[in-house]
Amino acid sequence: MVVEYLLKSYKGDKDAREQMHYAQCLAGMAFTNALLGIVHSMAHKTGAAFSTGHIPHGCANAIYLPYVIKFNKKCAMDRYVDIAKSIGIDGTDEECVNALCNKIDEINAKLGIPRTLKECGVDESEFKQKVSNIAKLAVEDACTGSNPRPITPEEMERLLTCVYYGNDVDF
Repeated sequence: MVVEYLLKSYKGDKDAREQMHYAQCLAGMAFTNALLGIVHSMAHKTGAAFSTGHIPHGCANAIYLPYVIKFNKKCAMDRYVDIAKSIGIDGTDEECVNALCNKIDEINAKLGIPRTLKECGVDESEFKQKVSNIAKLAVEDACTGSNPRPITPEEMERLLTCVYYGNDVDF
């Protein structure tokens, strides 16, 4: 539903907005029962962490999602392949996951969502000063326990650094 209706909704299509309302309700019901993962843990801990500005929670989630998919694919490849196939992506498992992440990046770009924390205006020196503590806090967040792949504070710091600079997640 989201892939089909989000951009139309963003552009003001009222029927698409209705469909997005249904999509968000379904998503809310799902995560009420299944909890969330580190996308939300990261968003919870970075939203107001930087003096250069607040990163709205939804925007942070959108930025983090493709990076987290790449991190989690070692433990959840089949889930991401199923999602990719459900939106018309085909190929090998790896190709499906990469295309899914590219699709998310494409949608984010059309919505004006930055691809990195650096593009959000987060100052590099402030990021470097705070990333270790933010990583520790994100790992301690309640949402982290339901992530399909366990993560250490050191891995979270590496992941956040990938998000800051736009680097590939290859660990």
